[in-house]
Amino acid sequence: MKHTYMPVILAAAFSAASITIPAAAEETVTVQKGDTLSELANSHNMTVAQMMQVNGLEGDLVFPGQSLKIGGGITEVKGASIHTVESGETLSGIALKYKMSVAELKSLNSLKSDSIYAGQKLEVNADQNLSSLDSGQFPLNEGTYDPFVDTWGKSREYGGARVHEGTDIMAKEGTPVYAAADGSVSRKGWNELGGWRLTVNTPDGYNVYYAHLSKYADGIDPGTDIKKGQLIGYVGSSGYGPEGTTGKFVSHLHFGLYDSSFKAVNPYPYLTQWEAN
Repeated sequence: MKHTYMPVILAAAFSAASITIPAAAEETVTVQKGDTLSELANSHNMTVAQMMQVNGLEGDLVFPGQSLKIGGGITEVKGASIHTVESGETLSGIALKYKMSVAELKSLNSLKSDSIYAGQKLEVNADQNLSSLDSGQFPLNEGTYDPFVDTWGKSREYGGARVHEGTDIMAKEGTPVYAAADGSVSRKGWNELGGWRLTVNTPDGYNVYYAHLSKYADGIDPGTDIKKGQLIGYVGSSGYGPEGTTGKFVSHLHFGLYDSSFKAVNPYPYLTQWEAN
């Protein structure tokens, strides 16, 4: 859509509590039919919260013909940073990454729902320590698994209609599985859906879930402290039946992530990050 721009000269200001980004010239954009504040903010490398701040808006509703300031004059809260949403990320996952609550993240960005999209820019609390998963490790060694895709949310039928809460990584039976992060074993044993599975609770509240194992590594028991990179088990095809059931599907590692309340978080962005490292 075509937008009309007009330069507006503003002075830069500084304070101990916040920093105003210097800008020799600030522009305006005229809202066109079909525009949303979120789209306008994203296209001008701003967050919705910044657009609202610069324009003195109390909500995110805009109307055709409305003139909005863009660019300069943005006051950033000390410690705030911008997170660009990647494909597959969820609001809860981003909140956990920066040790924020979903409510805090929504409030900071004036979001009315949990819906986000790839490329969207969100303000986050960068002063917070990043989660243990940001320095995590891919659970399988290079060359021991097939290329994987984002299987988050795919339909599953065994045990009733449901959606897939993890990423499946295809590998041969017996392939070693390593801990993605430090933590303590909270669950071990048979699960009808997950087969021989293991849940490791990280110090900052994540629950890392490894499923369909063929067997566990020695010394892995509930309460055991686990170190990142430690051998914890082996890929298999267990599950989808009573204890000991195998072979109902091709061998693979089901890798899942859950927050402290066991709400599922898409692990795919973390897996691709670890694989690249």
